[in-house]
Amino acid sequence: MIVLVVRYALGIVLALAVLGKARHFGAFLGGLANFGLHGRVGRVGAFTVVAVEALAAAVAFSPAPALAAGIAGTFLGVAFTAAQTYLLVGGEQAPCLCFGTRERASIRTWGRAALVLVMGLILVSA
Repeated sequence: MIVLVVRYALGIVLALAVLGKARHFGAFLGGLANFGLHGRVGRVGAFTVVAVEALAAAVAFSPAPALAAGIAGTFLGVAFTAAQTYLLVGGEQAPCLCFGTRERASIRTWGRAALVLVMGLILVSA
């Protein structure tokens, strides 16, 4: 039962992240400049992130094995947590469009990224 709850929670979180980024794509694209992604590279990176998140959300809601959803969640959780860690360790309070809301990088945004990682790991270990 917990696997099902975690799986759908992961899917909901990722779907909300995709919707937020799609709704405010320009702001998301601008936020990637904090990681040195500008111009064409930034656009490709932004589209890639949104596409991978959308695919991972679709896998979470699909009849695919929980392991597949867990691998996708773990991959995204590692990437998101690493990005937040990069900003925080660098002392930057840069704005990010994390999970559909525009806010400054903080321990709170780091915690949400880590939660995606934890949900992915739970599904991988199930």
